[in-house]
Amino acid sequence: MEYVPPPGASPVDFLIQYYGASAEPREIFNPLMLYWAERGFITVEEDCKRGLKLTKIKDLERPKSKDGFNPDTFEIENKLFETLFKDGDDVFYTLAAQGKFKSDYESIMSDCKKQAKKITDGKSRKIKIASLIVSFATLLIIVAVVGIATENKGVIICIFPCAAILMAKLAFGFSDRDGGIPKGSAARFLLVPFFCMFGGVPMAAGFMFLPVSAAAVLLSAMLFCAVTVFFVSEKIDIRDNAQLKFYARICGFKQFLLLAEKSKLEMLVEEDPRYFYNILPYCYVLDITEKLKPKFDRIALDGPAWYLGELRETLMF
Repeated sequence: MEYVPPPGASPVDFLIQYYGASAEPREIFNPLMLYWAERGFITVEEDCKRGLKLTKIKDLERPKSKDGFNPDTFEIENKLFETLFKDGDDVFYTLAAQGKFKSDYESIMSDCKKQAKKITDGKSRKIKIASLIVSFATLLIIVAVVGIATENKGVIICIFPCAAILMAKLAFGFSDRDGGIPKGSAARFLLVPFFCMFGGVPMAAGFMFLPVSAAAVLLSAMLFCAVTVFFVSEKIDIRDNAQLKFYARICGFKQFLLLAEKSKLEMLVEEDPRYFYNILPYCYVLDITEKLKPKFDRIALDGPAWYLGELRETLMF
């Protein structure tokens, strides 16, 4: 069990090491904001019209501890910090951010995503490619076998669903990795119905001329291929021993917080009054804040010195 996160690890390190290639860094801003504030780099103040006012106190400094520290992730973190307070401006308003910042933010998050991709061992990529090849090869073989068994040349039209699955994987998977089509974008919402029609309409037409048993076999094969391509292959995550040890420490920290009794948490807060605000950024990354809220609601906490405003003593969940 780990009572505290590794002292040299930032929320970016947690995100990358815990989620690996499946990390989604676009929500890392709030955890980083709390992390910087707790360590004295910024203050946070409410502004009714312009959101939160972040005031720079000093430049980011590398952690003194090397436990969990990664110089590559620090460069990503520092790049974001400098983007917030560039051109000598020591104040940043979250709701008044200009379009240029949003563009820079997406670029920095893309760098973070690429760093997360490096966490998985090279074997992961090889196994993913092998699983895709086997899935498509199996599907094409089944299409050919069904066509020969039913003596129906029209089954060739079922190649369209195979192509739709492959094209969707290329559009949503590989291009997203390189910053092509981000998740949640309008392009994705438009491409989904396109690929469904491109594959679904020919598939339905082909099934009309097949016996029920043959159509069921083909449909099962296509579903198997789609599940393998979009879900199973994405879960393949092989890491080296050092990365596995750090991942296990993160899991131990998460497990402790979820299972800890109120008395244990109270003791930790008594020993370190800043304990709650120290772990809060990492709780956001691990997506466990809602589960911890009932526990900390019953513990008396002083408001953080870096938070200026009427909600100073409100738990920042």
